[in-house]
Amino acid sequence: MPLVKVKLYMSFREIAGSEEISLYLPDGATVADMLEEISKELPELGRRIEKEDYILMKGGRWPKPHEKLSEGDEFALFPPVGGGSPEVL
Repeated sequence: MPLVKVKLYMSFREIAGSEEISLYLPDGATVADMLEEISKELPELGRRIEKEDYILMKGGRWPKPHEKLSEGDEFALFPPVGGGSPEVL
């Protein structure tokens, strides 16, 4: 039963009331299973996930939904980021 950590950023921290959540998931669980569990535990955040209104990273890359989880995996979950200036400083 792997323990994974998900670090939350920006508005997702406000929604969850925490900077990080820890989840115990069954052996063989996938990234998609993890997102489903987050949706169950935090329904408001789950609505954003269901709309695919998020960015999920693991070790600087985008994990695939079918990727299996391992003990100690750490993810970063944050809302889409936009903006900036067209000018180069």
